[in-house]
Amino acid sequence: EGLLQSIVLEPGHPHHVDLPGLFRSAARDEKPTARRSALNLLDTALPLLQGSLKLSSEAIGSFFDLNLLAGLSADESILVRKASISSLSLLVRLCPCAEAHSLWVANVLPMVLDVEVSVGERALDELEAAVVQPLAEQAQADPKNRKGLSIQLPAVLRDIDSEATEYLQRGLKSVAKRNEGKLPKPFLASLVRMLKDCVKQPLPLREWPLGMWAMVEEVSRSSTSGDFLDFDTALAAWVQFSKLRLSTGETPSGLGSKILLVLEHLLPSASADRLDELMSSLSSSLSSFTAPPSLIRAMTSCIDRIEETWKAKKLYAERAKDRAAWRTSFLKSIQAMLGDACRGQEVAGAHGTDGSRRIEAALFSLGELAMLDSSIISEGVVTQVQTLATNTVYRGGCRVETCAAARGQAFAALGKCCLKKDTLAKKCVELFVLYLNPNESFVVRNNVLIVLADLCNLYTSLVDRFIPSMTDLLRDGNELLRKQAAMIIASLLSEDFIKLRGSILFRFLYMLSDPSESVRGFVECVFARILHQRNATMFAQNFLDVVCALNGWMGLASFRGAEGNEDFSLVGSPTRRAVIYRFMLSLMTSDQKFNVCAQIVTTLLASFVDAEEATPLPKSAAEPAGQTLSDGLTLLCCKEMRICFTTQRAGQDDEDVEGGGGGDEKKGAADAARGVLSSILKRNMCENIIPVLVQLKSLMETRHSPFLKTLRHCLREILRDFKDDLPAMLAGDPQLASEIAYDLQKESAGEPDRGASGAAALPVAASQDVAPGARPPPHLG
Repeated sequence: EGLLQSIVLEPGHPHHVDLPGLFRSAARDEKPTARRSALNLLDTALPLLQGSLKLSSEAIGSFFDLNLLAGLSADESILVRKASISSLSLLVRLCPCAEAHSLWVANVLPMVLDVEVSVGERALDELEAAVVQPLAEQAQADPKNRKGLSIQLPAVLRDIDSEATEYLQRGLKSVAKRNEGKLPKPFLASLVRMLKDCVKQPLPLREWPLGMWAMVEEVSRSSTSGDFLDFDTALAAWVQFSKLRLSTGETPSGLGSKILLVLEHLLPSASADRLDELMSSLSSSLSSFTAPPSLIRAMTSCIDRIEETWKAKKLYAERAKDRAAWRTSFLKSIQAMLGDACRGQEVAGAHGTDGSRRIEAALFSLGELAMLDSSIISEGVVTQVQTLATNTVYRGGCRVETCAAARGQAFAALGKCCLKKDTLAKKCVELFVLYLNPNESFVVRNNVLIVLADLCNLYTSLVDRFIPSMTDLLRDGNELLRKQAAMIIASLLSEDFIKLRGSILFRFLYMLSDPSESVRGFVECVFARILHQRNATMFAQNFLDVVCALNGWMGLASFRGAEGNEDFSLVGSPTRRAVIYRFMLSLMTSDQKFNVCAQIVTTLLASFVDAEEATPLPKSAAEPAGQTLSDGLTLLCCKEMRICFTTQRAGQDDEDVEGGGGGDEKKGAADAARGVLSSILKRNMCENIIPVLVQLKSLMETRHSPFLKTLRHCLREILRDFKDDLPAMLAGDPQLASEIAYDLQKESAGEPDRGASGAAALPVAASQDVAPGARPPPHLG
């Protein structure tokens, strides 16, 4: 064990084996089999580190780069994704630390919805093993007067957010579906016992497990849940929650909403007295204006469902008068509070922060009421809301500043009113756009953006002309606002409310180089899994336009993508442009790459040597035209475009053909096909590519152009597979043929190329372009 520990853990040992380095290298490999082997290595090493070497969970967690493991869970290969589920689950079993649990929640739970059925089934297996079975096994546990929960929630669910609870609930639904619509009875019993523990002891709200309530909500939603939970128990939980919230001021995110959703699902089984009790509690809580917005939405929804239940049971008629009176009183309370705020007065019974929160609650409640009943939307109400939203409150001739949070809620309430009245939407849409400007606070701009997106769903033609103002936020300095904008634009694109063309295309592609890993990863997924699936030719058709737009160059009459998108230019950021080019090329077929190659040569490069209307040759690499020219030349000789100039696929060795089996016949057929392809490529280069490059070289030599080195490097790279035919292919310039032959000979002899170091205008393999935890993009350069 001592020798093993030295070999594995001591870098200075002469026989040291760098396991983290091997894992990192394989996980970043381009071949799926190599990435799969990285996970095999991890699976083999984890028991060794935990057993033989006796490393702690924290030490094992820091031994390997777990961000890479997380990235492999989103791999394009089905085998890699399935293997990553097993590896993450093994990590949780052997290293039960907080980091491992977070990785499991963030990467295994989402895969229950994987598009590949076998991957989803594998994730469901692990969900059963990590959550369902442990809870079922505790059902017979004796509480022994212990304090707290007598049933312990599985460790992986002890700290989950709202997104994770959604995946958890969908996963449970799928588990039940594949088990004839049922979940194990011991599992259900454990959930009920945990719920009762929370209420009877009672436990502080912070100890009420959100994961448990999410599972209870999913089970109670199911029509096959039977008598899983009685309404009285759920109602007792809500009453206890309300008391603790008011007495302690605690409102754990999402907890109250889950309790109310459980109650909604159980309403049909409730007695009339219990429904009255719940309605009274909800009405009182709403009228106090102390609940946060998320809870207000759940309460108004539950009130609406109770009224529907009353109608279904023919109990509503005797309560209609009381309900109408309450609504009138509640609306008057809201209007009175907003009226005080519009006059610059303090809210009655509250000061400072409390007053602001009550105004926010009143505005949110107003918006929810408007969605349920459009008749409450009067001109006076709209004026009050608009006054607060636009920060035009005056008292004694001086403006009284309205806090940003209240203004954000005012815009949200105004937006909800617009959704119910199209005439109001037509009047207010330009007002919303006005408040997208960068001088406004984040919360105001964020809420306005969401309102515009909802209006676009309902009144597409009304908002369509303002889409450029919305996409302007894709370059905002606030990361959260950029991601929100990207999500909204992606949603509108996926639902076909807007089309991916013109400035929307260029601006959304710009997001592929976003400095934030989470934003960049989201946009990559949208392109790869939605937009590119719909139109596989989108990148090839617009590639040259994208090159010009990203460089802010409008020198080509037919490619004016830069016009109107000056703020989205990356002319000073070659590294970010390279990230975008790599992503686009990675999704292109060979035929599409041939078309792109032809565009670059016959349209971009040929424009500088056109006999009639030649584009002026740029004098420096810093100007937009110079960056565009550099990008064009470097793209021609990058690895992704190599297929346009070689009989071998980029990155494939001769051994790949020989290793396929089949003997001499297959090898002979492959050689014959390669010979035909070679002759076609040679003809294409001689007729279409080499003449343009040679003319451009001559022009650069006469002008002493700084791009001459880049061009020579490009020529050498595209002619690399034709070194025996250089005199014939460069018949018009024997001197150039001999120079290239000499350079290739030196390279074969292992001598460094003195001129190639400055050849590539685009950076390659820049570490800042590779998202931690993700496989790096293909090499460009």
